[in-house]
Amino acid sequence: MTGLGTRAAPYLLLFFAAFLVTGCGDKERKIPKYTFHPAPPFDLSLSYSNYKWQSNLKYLYQPLPKPLDDPKIVINKKKHILYLFSGETLMRIYPVNLGPDPLNDKIQEGDGRTPEGQFFVCTKNPKSKYYKALGISYPSKEDALRGLKMGFITKKEYDAIVYAIDHGKRPPWFTKLGGAVCIHGGGIGWDWTRGCIALRNADVQELFEVTPVGTPVTIISGVSRPRKRVVPVPSLLTKVNDERKRRSLD
Repeated sequence: MTGLGTRAAPYLLLFFAAFLVTGCGDKERKIPKYTFHPAPPFDLSLSYSNYKWQSNLKYLYQPLPKPLDDPKIVINKKKHILYLFSGETLMRIYPVNLGPDPLNDKIQEGDGRTPEGQFFVCTKNPKSKYYKALGISYPSKEDALRGLKMGFITKKEYDAIVYAIDHGKRPPWFTKLGGAVCIHGGGIGWDWTRGCIALRNADVQELFEVTPVGTPVTIISGVSRPRKRVVPVPSLLTKVNDERKRRSLD
């Protein structure tokens, strides 16, 4: 028995290792014990200004067509809302929760932030620990370039991320940039994830049915960050004119 147990030990370790890295669902915090039923208040005119809301609202409470034509996902982190579009038409508004640092852009593993930018659905997990999950293609090429410049990843890891994104595949999730960022269920109530986007189970079920792999996902902060003040540098001609004026006064 001892010899059998010794031989089986490596396989057991591999099994548990695979179980631990199955994605975002196994790395989250405790599932909320309650959910808010009504969606939080929001101002459609300010939520995502690239769309004309008034002409689209009639579709919000109609059954979703399956398959959904040209699905797109937009997430506003400040408003804690996920918008589902069919082309340019708004179809659904779902309340969401994020991580403990919900408004800043994700930079590295363990920072508790949700990434910002342009992504796509790269995986679908119907048996997630948190009901169901749509994996998004973080890190993007922009995230990878920033990580390379900051020394978080190697050139080899950068190239692997770029190759995956260019070919519509899941990028490497286990670098120092972090990964396994998903849109999943589990309920809402507070910002309880580690950077994923959590929905009510009924909402993620609906979303899961109509968003195939490849669906574009845009994540915006929703925060108006102050721009850095640009101090104009005097040109050489300006300096010459100022010097002439000074001499004429002398």
